[in-house]
Amino acid sequence: MADSGAFEIDGKFRALVENTSDTIVIADDLNNIIFSNNKIFSTFGYLPEEVLQKPLTILLPPPYRDIYAIEFSRFIKNYKAKAFNPITEVLGYCKDGTIIPAEISLAVWEEANGHVYSSVIIRDVSERKKWEDNLEKERDFLQAILDNAEDSIIGCDENGEITYFNHSARNKKLISAQPDRKKNWFNHYQFYYPGNDQPIPLHDTPLFRALRGEEVKNQEILVKAEDNTCFVLLANGRQIVSKNGVVRGAVIVIQDITMRRENRKNLLDKNRELSQAYSDLKEAEQKLKEANTLLESRVAARTEELLAKNQELNLTNAALQKLNINLDNFIHIASHDLKVPITNLEALLKILESSIGNTNEDALEILEKIEISVARLKKSVKAVGEVAKVQKQLEYQTEHIDLPELVIEITESIAEQLNDVQLSYDFSACDTIYFSYVNLKSIVSNLITNAIKYRSPDRAPMIKIYTERVADGVTLAIQDNGLGIDLNKNGNKLFSMFSRLHDHVEGSGIGLYIIKRIIENSGGYITVSSELGVGSTFTVFFLNQV
Repeated sequence: MADSGAFEIDGKFRALVENTSDTIVIADDLNNIIFSNNKIFSTFGYLPEEVLQKPLTILLPPPYRDIYAIEFSRFIKNYKAKAFNPITEVLGYCKDGTIIPAEISLAVWEEANGHVYSSVIIRDVSERKKWEDNLEKERDFLQAILDNAEDSIIGCDENGEITYFNHSARNKKLISAQPDRKKNWFNHYQFYYPGNDQPIPLHDTPLFRALRGEEVKNQEILVKAEDNTCFVLLANGRQIVSKNGVVRGAVIVIQDITMRRENRKNLLDKNRELSQAYSDLKEAEQKLKEANTLLESRVAARTEELLAKNQELNLTNAALQKLNINLDNFIHIASHDLKVPITNLEALLKILESSIGNTNEDALEILEKIEISVARLKKSVKAVGEVAKVQKQLEYQTEHIDLPELVIEITESIAEQLNDVQLSYDFSACDTIYFSYVNLKSIVSNLITNAIKYRSPDRAPMIKIYTERVADGVTLAIQDNGLGIDLNKNGNKLFSMFSRLHDHVEGSGIGLYIIKRIIENSGGYITVSSELGVGSTFTVFFLNQV
């Protein structure tokens, strides 16, 4: 320096500061740089002579220069109270404008001439900061991995105090929420041997076994937490040893196997149940085999019995068929052979009537009664012939019959009986029936004439004929408003042969019997609904109508 207070740099000091790895600058009491070693170039990009007589704050970013200028001045004024400034982290400002992380250490002293000087040691910590940042990222990454692990991880130092635990350990309440309890972890949890509920002593717990140098593998423990929650854990652990062989602590990895043990127990229970069910099934299967054997023997015996009865029934049916044929032949012959004597008897009665004349009234009265009896006999013989014809189940040719045409044909043939009868029909549901024309005409004609015969004297007769489609067929109904029938009293004999419910009209009593036989011979059936004083409805079911 030019004045008498110039700072002198001797060779030893320069040799010392030039061989250091840090930037060293010396500033006067005005904070102007009066010396710098060559390290300032590699750190800040300045040559030493470029910074001489420049403010010390030239090495700091512009936004902070004023603040640090004040701090430097305050420190220099108070240097006697505190002659050494501890290391402080600041941001360094390079010649090219680059900002670097740095550490500074400031010292102040006073020369004999009364001048106060300050020395600043500046260290570029960029590489260290990068290393620390990378280390922090690795630590965060490792922490994220550990915290996302399902298993709980707990670590302790060489004294057994808990120094690390992950989220799983905290979430599963393996670590107390109170910080002071984490150090004395084992004092706040109860550990038991699974199965016998015997407490585990501290020295036999997984963490302390690992701390002693044991390799803990799959040690099961039962834990009771502070809230009395119980769970079973499986622990694995080992000692943590530094590269130079110093024990730093221990770590254990804990897996919660409570659900696994519960599932295993349930599985064992299920296996026992399945084993029992299998035994029961085998027993049932054996019983079933025995029952099948018994059933087969019974079926064989029953089959043999049924075959014998079936053979007997076939013989009986053959005998009945022969008897029926003989009976049909007898009825046919009888009805045929009786016609001639009856005709002869009618002729003889006419000759006798003409011979007697009108002279003998008693004889004429007797003849009249005989004629009535002969007429009834003739009608009965005719009815027997018709029944015999049905009994033989004579098959007529089937065809599609137009119902409106059939009804018109029938009504024209009995027009005299329909003088005051209101007859209507509705065949919109089905207007054709596939059936024997002769048989269908007999069915419809009989039911219409019956409705006319048994009309009510209290009202004009009304007859309605209609069809309906039902499952598997068609129904034909003939409804009247006649006398009606007491079905509770006479329903069981309504369709019997020679059965008559009213005597005030003529009839043979075989019409409904013949209708029923014709319908049943074709696979159908006939029903009746009726109410005394209201009327009757006869419904005929025809099978397999398209």
